[in-house]
Amino acid sequence: MKVGYLGPIGTFSYEICNNTYNNEYKKLPFWTISDLIEALDKKFINEAIVPIENSLQGCVTEAIDTIINSKNIFIYAEETLKINQNLMSKKEYKLDEIKQVYSHPQALAQCRGYLQNNFKNVELIEVSSTALSAKEVSQKENTACICNMSCQEEYNLVVLDKNIQDNESNETKFWRLVNNKKEEEEANKMTLIFSTEDRPGALFKALKIFEKNNSNLTKIESRPTKRQLGQYYFWVDVDLNNSVYEKIIKELKEEVINLKVLGKYKSKIKGELNDI
Repeated sequence: MKVGYLGPIGTFSYEICNNTYNNEYKKLPFWTISDLIEALDKKFINEAIVPIENSLQGCVTEAIDTIINSKNIFIYAEETLKINQNLMSKKEYKLDEIKQVYSHPQALAQCRGYLQNNFKNVELIEVSSTALSAKEVSQKENTACICNMSCQEEYNLVVLDKNIQDNESNETKFWRLVNNKKEEEEANKMTLIFSTEDRPGALFKALKIFEKNNSNLTKIESRPTKRQLGQYYFWVDVDLNNSVYEKIIKELKEEVINLKVLGKYKSKIKGELNDI
């Protein structure tokens, strides 16, 4: 079995991949989230662990948009990881000696206040992952990166400062994705994507179905269809009540277009499982 993650070694995706999958899985790194999801969609790998949403920066749009346009992608489970960002460099530097700071755009955004206070005139360089920023900085002078603590040993770096994120409640939600539809028996959550006709009350009528069936929506977000300005897909997360699951789907099919059930799965997010 093969599982893909956003690489290289040392990313938060790599960390949660190791926490989730045992040694029976061959763990393969991918350089972009789009490449990772497309590899799963084309069945080059069996599963993928993909970052979907951060508690500070919101949804990972690259992941959502790629999943929407895929054909064979389903959610099997949902996991979360506490995110601590750290400043590292090739060797011990004073902060005013740093000329460039590398990291993933999300990590830079999560540390925006820290960067503004300590690196006002320093160039911020975006790369495809926090681990790649560590790899780059390990070969450069007077530069620093924002990354996972596991990068310290992997890339032989020096820690200049720890836990530099602006908010301590920094968590990222990951989806375990598969390319063959299988549903968790203890599923407590469902994710749907749909669009509506361009007419008054169309979205209201769709959402009314959940209220009528006493089903709690935990998220609703719109994403452009990329076909025409003003046309959107709606991504909906709903607490699952198995007794009305089929009824909701049946009623939605009469009100919306392009309905896709991405998954009926078990969420391990605090507040969404009674036993956590």
